[in-house]
Amino acid sequence: MNTAHPDIVVVSPDGDYLMIVEVKLQNGDARRRDAIGQLKHLMAAMGCSLGLAVTGEHVVLLRDSLERSHGESIEVVGEANLPNYLRPSADEEWSRANGLEFAARVQRWLEELKQAPNLETLPEDVRDLFAEPVVSLLRIGEIRAAGPRWSRVAS
Repeated sequence: MNTAHPDIVVVSPDGDYLMIVEVKLQNGDARRRDAIGQLKHLMAAMGCSLGLAVTGEHVVLLRDSLERSHGESIEVVGEANLPNYLRPSADEEWSRANGLEFAARVQRWLEELKQAPNLETLPEDVRDLFAEPVVSLLRIGEIRAAGPRWSRVAS
């Protein structure tokens, strides 16, 4: 049985999921809605109250207030444009890619945010979205891929 899993997880030292991240290379409203729906399902299934959906050029923050069961209280908190340096290239190579390289790029970005002394270099909308709670979870948790990623070099 093939079970869905997030692309990136942030795990506490005790092994609890602090945040899960769903990454989709393609952009657009339909793709963003699909990613948000999948992320809500994963958050409820994994018992995680914070999630990020990264779709092409945007990042969406979701939070579960835990007021209702089965993920019914998961809401979109906010959305921001990804920094230009993080966005996928419009060239043909990226359009043929299956998103694994983009997920790795997003993971490296989150790891860099964890190490950054401040978030002043981020665009204002991203800085506001990643306010203290999100950055604090990144800093106390371990950021890692939720499953194997196959490199083009290895194939």
